[in-house]
Amino acid sequence: MLAEGAPQSTAQAQQMEARGDWKGAEAAWRALAQQDPKDYRLWTSLGVALAHQERYEEAVAAYRKALMLHPEAPQTELDLGLAYFKAGKLPEAVQPLRAAAQGLPDNAQVQILLGMSLYGTRHYREASSYLEKVVARSDGNAELRSVLAQCYLYSGEYRKAQAEFEQMLQRDPDAPGVHMLLGEAYDAENRRDEAIREFRAAATSKQYVPLAHFGLGYLLWADRRYEEAAVEFRSELAHDPKNAQALAYLGDIELKKGNRTEAEQRLRQSVELEAGTRIAHFDLGVMASDERHYTAAIDEFKQAVLLDPKDPDAHYRLARIYQQLGRRGEAQEQLAIVKQLHEKTRDDLLDKIGGEQEKQNGP
Repeated sequence: MLAEGAPQSTAQAQQMEARGDWKGAEAAWRALAQQDPKDYRLWTSLGVALAHQERYEEAVAAYRKALMLHPEAPQTELDLGLAYFKAGKLPEAVQPLRAAAQGLPDNAQVQILLGMSLYGTRHYREASSYLEKVVARSDGNAELRSVLAQCYLYSGEYRKAQAEFEQMLQRDPDAPGVHMLLGEAYDAENRRDEAIREFRAAATSKQYVPLAHFGLGYLLWADRRYEEAAVEFRSELAHDPKNAQALAYLGDIELKKGNRTEAEQRLRQSVELEAGTRIAHFDLGVMASDERHYTAAIDEFKQAVLLDPKDPDAHYRLARIYQQLGRRGEAQEQLAIVKQLHEKTRDDLLDKIGGEQEKQNGP
C-alpha cells in the first residue's frame, strides 16, 4: 500500500520532477518502488531523485538495486557512473560508464564522462579514444580539446599532442598554460630549443603562471645554460619562496660555480621543505663525500637512489665510498647496478633508433 498522501501514479512523480521538487519526487518513487519492488525503472527513478539532492551514496544504492533486477540497462549504468563521478569517485565510475558506452555508443554524455573518468585515473590512451569522438563532434569545446591533448601528451603520443596544442594556440596565441604543455611535448621528443621557446612564452606572460619560470629554468639547466637558468629559478622563488625544486636546482648551480656555502644553504632549505627532491640529496652527498663525511654521504646517496633508482650516478658514488671504506661486497653490488643501468640505456637507445628507422622506411 502507498503511504497516505503519496501520489498514485508515475505521472504524478514525474510532475514533481518537472517542478524541481526532488524531495517530493524521492518520496513518490520510494513509495512506488515499495509497491512494485521488482520494477527496476522505479529504483532508477528513485536514484535520480536522490542524485539531484546530492545524496550520491543513496543514489548509488538505488541504481545498484535496479541493476540487480535488470543488468542490461545502459541508462541506469550511465546514471550510476554519473553519481560516482559527481561524488569524486572516478575509479568506481569507470566500470558502469564502460557498460553504458557499449549500450549507448552515440551518447555524447557517456563519452565525456567516461573519457574524463579515465583521464582522472591516468588511463590516458583509453581516455583519448572516447574524447576524440566528442571533440570531433564539438570542435569549439576548448576544455575538452585541452584534456584530449593532455591525454596524448601523457600517453606518449607527442606528435598528436603537439598538433592539438598548436591548433589551440592559433585560436588563442596568449594562452600560457597551452605554451607550457606544448613545451612539455617538444621536450619529450628532445626538441629542446622549441621547448625553451614555449616555456619562455609562458614565463613572459603578463600574468604570473605557476612553474613557468621553474620549467624554463629546468630546460636551461639541462642545456647547461646555468646563469640563465639561475635567473629563472630566482624568478620562481620570488613568487613562491617555498618551491623546493627551484631551491634544489639553484643550489646545484651554486655548487657547480664553487659557492659551497650558498649551495648547501639552498640544498638544505630544499630538503627541509620537501624530502623528495633527488638532486638536493645527491648534491648534499657529493659535498659530504668531498669532506670525507662518509656516513652522511651514504645516507644522502641512498636517499637519491630511493627517489630515482634508474640514475646510475648515485649508485656509482656509493660504490666509490664503499671502496674507500673497504666494503668490497657492497661496492661490487653498486657497480653491478651501474653496469646494468648503462646496458639498459644502450638497449633503449638502440630500440629507439631502430623504431625511428622503421618509421622512415615504412611498411
